Amino acid sequence: MKNKHIKIVVVSFLFLLNACTKIDQQIYDAQSTADVKTQSDVEVAIIGVYSQFTAWNGFKAQFPYVVCPYADDLSSIQGASSSIWGTKTTLNSGIGDVLSIWSRYYSAISNANAVIGYANSLTSLSLTYQAQARAEGKFLRGLSYFYLVQYFGGVPLITSVVNYQTNFQVPRSSVDSVYQLIFSDFSEGVTALPLRSAQPTSQYNRATQGAAQGFLAKAYLTYANYLDLNNRSSEAQKYYDSAKLAATAVIGSGQYVLLSDFAKLWDVNNKTNAYNEVIFGISYTRDYTNTDATTNGNGFAVAFNPQSRGNISGRLPGHNGLGYIKVHPWFYDKYTNVSAFPSAADYANAKDTDYRVQTSFLTSWIQSSTNASNGLTCVTYPYKPGSASNYYLCESQPYINKYIDPNGVASGDNANDLFLLRYSEIYLIVAEAENEMNGPTTTSLVAFNLVRQRARKANGVAHTYPVDLTAAAVPTKEAMRMKIFDERGLEFVGEMNRWFDLVRMRYSDNAQTMYQYQFGTFLPTLTPGLPVYKNKVWSTGRTEASNIIPFDRKYMLFPIPANETAVNPKLTQNPEW
Repeated sequence: MKNKHIKIVVVSFLFLLNACTKIDQQIYDAQSTADVKTQSDVEVAIIGVYSQFTAWNGFKAQFPYVVCPYADDLSSIQGASSSIWGTKTTLNSGIGDVLSIWSRYYSAISNANAVIGYANSLTSLSLTYQAQARAEGKFLRGLSYFYLVQYFGGVPLITSVVNYQTNFQVPRSSVDSVYQLIFSDFSEGVTALPLRSAQPTSQYNRATQGAAQGFLAKAYLTYANYLDLNNRSSEAQKYYDSAKLAATAVIGSGQYVLLSDFAKLWDVNNKTNAYNEVIFGISYTRDYTNTDATTNGNGFAVAFNPQSRGNISGRLPGHNGLGYIKVHPWFYDKYTNVSAFPSAADYANAKDTDYRVQTSFLTSWIQSSTNASNGLTCVTYPYKPGSASNYYLCESQPYINKYIDPNGVASGDNANDLFLLRYSEIYLIVAEAENEMNGPTTTSLVAFNLVRQRARKANGVAHTYPVDLTAAAVPTKEAMRMKIFDERGLEFVGEMNRWFDLVRMRYSDNAQTMYQYQFGTFLPTLTPGLPVYKNKVWSTGRTEASNIIPFDRKYMLFPIPANETAVNPKLTQNPEW
């Protein structure tokens, strides 16, 4: 979907701070409906909401680059001058990364509120289109609030276009209130949005009934986790049940399938077909009109690939990466090294590994023709080049191999989409919700194993791994929960899920979050530092130090941006920030 710009002038929370430099400056807090009269006008306004997500300081760069390394699986030592991506010690309320997340979602909410207003007020629209446009606006608003509440906790609820005189300074609502709005917004799309099969081919990347139902399931599950973590387990059961029912409805719709070849999801030339599995994604296209930050593409292929790998992006001259985001070696071991992680026996033995490991991670590549060592195979942990003359030890961390676009136009102009919800996650939501209600059951095991069965299909040559999960392997709810956590870690690596899973899911003691366990207990047991290859052995550490710091509860939420608390005295800051 191309980013189209529309003439909507709205007030975000940041607008007054940046724009009101004169006392007599005129402030426009809503678009005049004189410019929006027809269905075509409303369609342009809807595209304007999507453009908030595809922007540079949205999902195009800022969201994945910042959030992915704040988890425990990926790391980065790169970043803007104000911060380094993923380095928690530089995280504070004043950095631009935090403000970008807040302001971009609220810009989307403002535009979505405008769309909802047009749908409610324009008599020129058919009743069917009114309902669909209103539901699409609410879906995008609900999606924005779903991410905001996970990042920041309770946030201000704005459900109409902001009027600076009456509703500019709004206090934070409770987490419960935010989720109730999310449930309401997504629910409207369950009936009013089109089915995927009824959606025009050109709109494959817009919201559907399945997207609304799927995100409703995910929101119910996340809220149930929140209730459990806050000693409200008696209330949580209702929402686990709702999550299971919503996810089951997506399955029952028959609108989606798991692609038989997992690797095809990441083939940029197979993108339309990928949406047989992708329920909702942020879509990008190559933009031949310019090469700056406003292009219709993104920089995933550059950020997630090494500098010495060529022909994978639009970055000239060698179409190589920049190596901004890498994989912690311990995380690769988690799914391949049985001696270090007994749970890896589900995914690998000495002769075979899970197809998702082979396709999701990059541990060897042909060096770029722009490199002086052209023609050599570059390897990184855990490969052992030995004495082979054509192998060259380039790095000590694996990479993510999901984002490649050899025909990209520029560094920030590649056509890879960011998939926010895939059909495989629907099965794992069923498994998790059922398990939290009833423990390991046939229902939870069948849903879980469908994801593993697809992985074993590989590219047509059946694999032995991953093995099906059996009841004997998960005798308790807690054991099953840990398996689901591990499965999600591999299935969705590099797709901006891990941090959210860490802060929402409970460890097996039912008291700590997975985030607290990982950073407070598990990661400190690992030898710090990166692996070193010497005497044909990888030794020493398995972590890159930028984001592996002692657990601090404040990192469970991001700080409210200082710019916002400065102009809105009704906003309170998150604890310890």
